[in-house]
Amino acid sequence: MCFEQIAPDIELLRVPLGPIWTGVFLVSGAETYLIDSGSSGEDVRQYILPALEQRGIKPGDIAYLLCTHCHGDHVGGHQELTSRGFRAACFAGSAVKLRDPLYYSRRIRAAFPGYSPEAPSSLRGCVPVRLIGDSELLGGFLRLIHTPGHDTDTVCFLDERSGTLISGDSLQWNGTVTQGTALVMELPYYLQSLERLRALAPERILPGHPYLPVGDKIEGRKACGEALRQCALIMDEYRRFLEESWEAGEHNAARLAERLIGQIGGLRPEHLFLPLYTVREQLVALGHPVTFGE
Repeated sequence: MCFEQIAPDIELLRVPLGPIWTGVFLVSGAETYLIDSGSSGEDVRQYILPALEQRGIKPGDIAYLLCTHCHGDHVGGHQELTSRGFRAACFAGSAVKLRDPLYYSRRIRAAFPGYSPEAPSSLRGCVPVRLIGDSELLGGFLRLIHTPGHDTDTVCFLDERSGTLISGDSLQWNGTVTQGTALVMELPYYLQSLERLRALAPERILPGHPYLPVGDKIEGRKACGEALRQCALIMDEYRRFLEESWEAGEHNAARLAERLIGQIGGLRPEHLFLPLYTVREQLVALGHPVTFGE
């Protein structure tokens, strides 16, 4: 496992996450940044630290350890890295979650208790040494863009030198092969975030996982604009299908989630809580109650 050049001054480490991976990004410039940390301290010890050592990079060479949001598969290694001398900085809206990601992981699952696994007990938090505001520029070239929708604190980082957008999970398309569908926890904000990113006209998009159908890299301004438009169109497709299913008499949210997964050709995950967030948001937008009864 090593960092691979994926864009000018940006390297990607693909940290295994079941059948997919989580991206850890190394962004070099006047200051060097590490973005996201995998799922656990074990990821840090097994993958991230050896890859940094291979590059000859020590904790003091990294200005800040950043994160795209506080889901466990993106900040699970933060505590291990900060205990070794890395300094964490985050979006101001992530600070509380970053201090206790296990508590937040449990809250996410509590929304659908019958359809959620246990939160990973290994999650540990850390205290950021710096809070970053929306649109704030780091190192003269890396701008934080608050893009809520996937969750309240999701952000992208725009490398203004090359127009490269490191999007984390802010852009969902049809989700990954492990999700079943896109995961959108706040639909109105998600659609607003897509419009904001389209206005930025990025030259390149680097997602935090291999998303369906785009993969791990979108190259060229035109292709990026189309990919952002596609994210919104997918939400339209979800809404139309769910409305048709509702009118046909299916009102159970779990069964609607399973039908939606089948409609888009996804694989049903063992636990439905991620697709259920997306179904909930669509039903609310349609003015329908979220129910699990017959």
